[in-house]
Amino acid sequence: MKIDEEIMKINKKLEEHDVKIKELEKILRISKAVKQKVYITNSEEGLEKIAEKTRIAKEKIQMIYDLEGEQLTLLSVVGKDDIEKTKNAALLVLLGYKYIFGEDNILSKEIRRTIAENRISTNNFATILNNIIPSFIVKKGKPKSTKTTYRLTYRGEAEAKELLIELCK
Repeated sequence: MKIDEEIMKINKKLEEHDVKIKELEKILRISKAVKQKVYITNSEEGLEKIAEKTRIAKEKIQMIYDLEGEQLTLLSVVGKDDIEKTKNAALLVLLGYKYIFGEDNILSKEIRRTIAENRISTNNFATILNNIIPSFIVKKGKPKSTKTTYRLTYRGEAEAKELLIELCK
């Protein structure tokens, strides 16, 4: 008898835990839905802001930047060689994150990912970016660190806007 009572107690506890887990899962689903709505609203506002700053139609800018979640990917790059394409892609990525997501400091791996997705060699990535410091971008972090970030200077922002205008012609 004693074993049966213990089993019943355990079963009751398990049922209570199942109810709690279902409630928590429901809260998580609601939280994710709210976060997604906030993201969509913020990225739309960001696209409008960058369109206003560059005087380019928002629809044309959406053809340059692919937004997926909180990640931005460049769809088009200009340049005569990999060095110029890497520089231009970095500037455009930094500009996109700044205005679309409101983020100034971007991890180097995000820029590198976008460059790789555009089939541009990443062999001399750090060297190329170091050549445009401090005129176009500012680097923060230790060499070869995974937490190294970059941000645009005023001159870099102006250059990135010009590149965006050129791409949207």
